[in-house]
Amino acid sequence: MFGNRPIHQILESVSMTEGNGHKIIVGIDYGTTFSGISYVTTERSEIDDINIISAWPGESANAHWKVPTRIAYTRENPKLSRNKWGFEVHPKFISYSWTKLLLDKNALVGEYDDPALADLAGQGMMKLPDFRTAEEVCEDFLHELYIHLTLKLSEEMTESTYDATPMECWITLPAIWSDEAKDATLNAARKAGFGSRPDDSIFTIAEPEAAAIATLKRYSGFNALNQIKPGDHILICDCGGGTVDITTYTITQVQPCLEFDELCVGVGGKCGSTYIDRNLHSLLSRRFGEPFDTIPFSKKGPGSKFMISFETVKRDFGRDDDDDDIRELSDLKLDIPDSEFYDEEDQVVKLTYKDIQGLFDPVVTEISNLVHQQVKEARRKKGAAIDVIFPFLDFHNGQILTLMIQRIILVGGFGESPYLYKALAEWGKANGNIKLMRPEHPQSAVVRGAALRGLEGIAPRMKQSRRHYGIGINMPFREGKDPEEKSCLEKFENKKYCRHRVEWLISKGDKIFQDTSRKVTVVTNYTPEEAASTTIILYSTALNDPPDYYTESRVEKVGNVVSTFPRGFDFGRSSETKFNPRLNKTIYQISHEVEVMFGNKGENLTCRDILNGQVVGTATIQFDRH
Repeated sequence: MFGNRPIHQILESVSMTEGNGHKIIVGIDYGTTFSGISYVTTERSEIDDINIISAWPGESANAHWKVPTRIAYTRENPKLSRNKWGFEVHPKFISYSWTKLLLDKNALVGEYDDPALADLAGQGMMKLPDFRTAEEVCEDFLHELYIHLTLKLSEEMTESTYDATPMECWITLPAIWSDEAKDATLNAARKAGFGSRPDDSIFTIAEPEAAAIATLKRYSGFNALNQIKPGDHILICDCGGGTVDITTYTITQVQPCLEFDELCVGVGGKCGSTYIDRNLHSLLSRRFGEPFDTIPFSKKGPGSKFMISFETVKRDFGRDDDDDDIRELSDLKLDIPDSEFYDEEDQVVKLTYKDIQGLFDPVVTEISNLVHQQVKEARRKKGAAIDVIFPFLDFHNGQILTLMIQRIILVGGFGESPYLYKALAEWGKANGNIKLMRPEHPQSAVVRGAALRGLEGIAPRMKQSRRHYGIGINMPFREGKDPEEKSCLEKFENKKYCRHRVEWLISKGDKIFQDTSRKVTVVTNYTPEEAASTTIILYSTALNDPPDYYTESRVEKVGNVVSTFPRGFDFGRSSETKFNPRLNKTIYQISHEVEVMFGNKGENLTCRDILNGQVVGTATIQFDRH
């Protein structure tokens, strides 16, 4: 058990106070390779009161912070009596891993994404069963997490107490996720059971934000070593299995409660530690050719005995290594003779120190580029001293030293890598003796911070929009500027308009507070005595300078924002009529507002309809699922 007290002691007080407003706060860190769950009751107030599940179904008797994000279906494994997940999944099973990355498959490829990522589905590294979509596979795995959580809580509480105690769930997601992927993650979690009971709720939180909450809370205590102080600028790099997110925060207050703001627009990429696994496959394909390429995926993919042995090598690489050491990866039968790289009798692949270093370094370089980019942006914003929290080496020859970096704090699962730790420590020593610090359990920072978000309400007071957001709209035609092929004639006014224009509502870098929203006036024709609906299309771009037209490259469709009004709805003064002599008919038109909420509790966009100054309903964002 991790935490100061057993869960039954925490929940006993809840059972005696049913109906008093207490909640169970749950954090869900749904990761590409591993996932975790934390929980705490609202009558507790300390970070150390947060419990993290460490006992999971399966053969492993050891305590683990997280469980492998892996699932095997009975439909494809007939000998199984039920679906297996996590540690239960045997290497011989047909199983599915890394599915989380497929939730964002429609997003444009980012500058720092793993270049091989787009080819992985074809190689089988991110395969799907024929009978389930990516969102459904994620839902199935999250359902197993939900059942495990509820069974564990039920063991410590009476059924009536559990039924009477609401659960507030916080599921983490990458800050770089598209809005479609955020919506898919939230939908999968809801369908899995999280937030499904009448009084339960579920919200999303960005992974670097959750990591910041837990880490900054730890360093804000009165007795904390190297306590943070108001005015500190802290760069956090959250590195997971699939994604890397970097965000910089400014501490505005430490006591009596922690407060902080985002300093600048965060950056990130799909270049997490699974990048190393893909580099291994590329190396062995080049080295062994067809004998490796034709091996069944079950023998060399995630969860196979071969990759499990590589996980051990990867985890320990950099810990008292000798450059002449040979690392052995077991259980891979290749139809090749003995060589310096393969032992036919023992079926062992041999890797040198240089081999493994070559697998790691491209990942380190990508992350260092991200860190460098973020530091430059923070420097442009403030020109101030920056504390850096990130688990990767920077190779930019001292370009960021003028920022007076005071310390480096490693967070995230990959931050436990001895190779990365050693490289970063050497870099810090060579560049002004910068202190290297690492929390006791860096890989639990995200899941612990997710629960802390619900427990104490800690969150950045102000965030910065990572993208421009706008709506597709017809605008008055600009002669000599708009292309003629985009022109159209508007029916109601008989005026010349330009199609494919974007009215940008929020700019990249705009400050986002809890109440930040933008209203859009929507005008559409309708037929009396019939149900009416309006649709606007929301677009976004991460470009620094947003284009005038949504047909330009790097402008992405977020989704359709649909407002519906039932038959006979009284539009009041929002309705107009006009006879159009050109069409020889009366045109009926309504005007209302759609308010896009950017400062929600949680990471997901929501919209609502406003008519005659009153909120009349919720507008639905429909995402393209393809």
